[in-house]
Amino acid sequence: MLRRILNYIENLHIDPDEDAFKRLDAQRLNLFAFSIGIILILSGFRDLLFGFKDYFWVLFILGVIFLALFFFTKIRQNSLVCLISIEISMLLVFFFSSTSGFENGISLYYFPLFTISLFIFNTRKTSKYIIIIFATAFILFFISHYYDFRIFKVESAENLKYLKNRRLVTFIMVFIWFAILGYFILSKHFTVLELYHKVLRSEKIISDMRAKLNRKDDMDLENLVKLAMNDDIAFIPKIKSSFPNLYDNLMEINPDLTSEEFKLCALLKLGFTTKDIAEYNHISVRTVQTRKSRLRKSFGISADIDLYKWIDTL
Repeated sequence: MLRRILNYIENLHIDPDEDAFKRLDAQRLNLFAFSIGIILILSGFRDLLFGFKDYFWVLFILGVIFLALFFFTKIRQNSLVCLISIEISMLLVFFFSSTSGFENGISLYYFPLFTISLFIFNTRKTSKYIIIIFATAFILFFISHYYDFRIFKVESAENLKYLKNRRLVTFIMVFIWFAILGYFILSKHFTVLELYHKVLRSEKIISDMRAKLNRKDDMDLENLVKLAMNDDIAFIPKIKSSFPNLYDNLMEINPDLTSEEFKLCALLKLGFTTKDIAEYNHISVRTVQTRKSRLRKSFGISADIDLYKWIDTL
């Protein structure tokens, strides 16, 4: 259930046919926009808990606006909009941290905003926005420091008794926000590594296949390998059109050939290793080994025959 909700948030308003790297950035921007709205609303309820009704309504309305932008428009995928959102968030931190002294703990919110900027503006074109955000935070913090974080006199003496608990709640919220950001950053890092690994592996498979076929511009191998790696349903029709004799030859040897066996034969034909097949089909290595053993029995292939060499003869 949680995974389905997260998938919905990640992929809202994103074209599934978009380039993998562009889709990855769009997904992270979705998560950022959604989390900003939730954090603002939760911060509002925190202040309501401690009796600051005016703060609650300001934060709650801003949070609802962010969520509305998330659910109903693609505007959040604009880098300039993200910059403006972070700048507005910093102004809010500046205001709330300068009401009752540094000890209220609100200044901690600067640090997640730093991390967000590094997370979002990670291209040469948008890296200048990081400088703007860091400069803004430095100036605002310096101004607050100069006035001992007591620029805006809006809290009564009665409310100051809640300051300690408010600081603790703020720290917990910032801690949770950092944990969420850490998850976003690590998941993006792992996804990029996975995509990079796929590119390298596909280049190796294509190169080996071209050398085996002894043709420089054979059928669309790039697309064929991509379909195989993505476990796309279009892979089977594509392999049949690329190697028209493969299916017929296999059926001639074993008329009871199953779709699972043919798919395995097709992957072997392309030179996919056991580890490759397991990874790209989201199954265990042991499962692939078991299927290979069944394939040998199904086609009567003895143990001393190399499966790859056998499939190359078809």
